[in-house]
Amino acid sequence: MAKIAGRFVRVEPRATARAFVTGLLSDVERKNCWSQAEHCGHRRPDAMQRLLR
Repeated sequence: MAKIAGRFVRVEPRATARAFVTGLLSDVERKNCWSQAEHCGHRRPDAMQRLLR
């Protein structure tokens, strides 16, 4: 994450990116925004969808 952290000016998108990458590397069966958000403790996938947009 240190290599891409500088791409995000604000702390919130940086934390969302970290959570998203962590979710991708996890053993969650389905890799979509809903399952990633649930795995990372978010109630909704809005932040991750915004990040990908």
